[in-house]
Amino acid sequence: MSRSRAVNSYYDLLGVPPHATELEIRSAYGRDVLRLQESASDKVAQFRAALDAAFATRVDPEKRSEYDETLAAAAQLNAMGADEDSEAAFRYARRGGLWFAGGALVTAVTYAFSEGTYFLAWGPLLFGGFQLVRGLLRYLTVPSGARQAAHLAVLGGLIAVGVLSAGFVGLSEAQAAQEAAETQKWIALIDTTSLDIAKATELIKSVANRSGPWDASYSADMEKASALYANVADAVAAATAPARIERYRVAMAKNFREAAAITHEYALLTAKSPASAFEALDNRWKTRLNETAALSDRFEAQEGTAP
Repeated sequence: MSRSRAVNSYYDLLGVPPHATELEIRSAYGRDVLRLQESASDKVAQFRAALDAAFATRVDPEKRSEYDETLAAAAQLNAMGADEDSEAAFRYARRGGLWFAGGALVTAVTYAFSEGTYFLAWGPLLFGGFQLVRGLLRYLTVPSGARQAAHLAVLGGLIAVGVLSAGFVGLSEAQAAQEAAETQKWIALIDTTSLDIAKATELIKSVANRSGPWDASYSADMEKASALYANVADAVAAATAPARIERYRVAMAKNFREAAAITHEYALLTAKSPASAFEALDNRWKTRLNETAALSDRFEAQEGTAP
């Protein structure tokens, strides 16, 4: 008799519970004998012999007592075998759970500290998931009554660690994809606005290199430069940038907004304006240029490239 297989007892053969009375046993035996009389074959004869043996054992108090003791011992042995099978299946499933949790953690740590270089990436996670599925399938072969709450708690904890780590990996993937898309948009914005910046710069250089008193052409060129800087400031302010350079984007928009304001105030000057007005605007422009240089240096230090 296999230790891991349910015991087929005389009670099962007679179709009565272990606590059945002698009257119930005799009634069940008589019912089965009547049914067997309706057909005759070798299998029926074998079943009748088994039925007679079951009946003889059940109605004899001494034989019934001995049989019940044997049945109890077999049931205990079967339970011990089921416990051993459960332990073995749990160890197998636990190994799979450890592979899954460990692989997911390694992948999550890689994503957390590799700064986009996912050289370990999904390998450990996928292998761990495969091992976990194998382990769980093995554990599911254990009868539900033999599964221990402690086993289920350990397996549940390992799966939770793995799922949370895998969730972090998935979130990192999504964030990386979003950041890549925002970076492409930011680069496109720089390419789009660079022409306006170049035109405004040339206008300012042209005004600065002219000689003679301030006239309407100076003001007109400064107003054009102001409009160009305002367009750039609006574009930068409305744009989205990767989180790591968001502060740079805000500062950049403010810087171009200041350039637009200064050049607009230059455009309002005339030949009769006092020298102090020109000097004040010159100082503001120099301050802005210094802020631009500092902003560029910070960006280059952070990104490793000039803005």
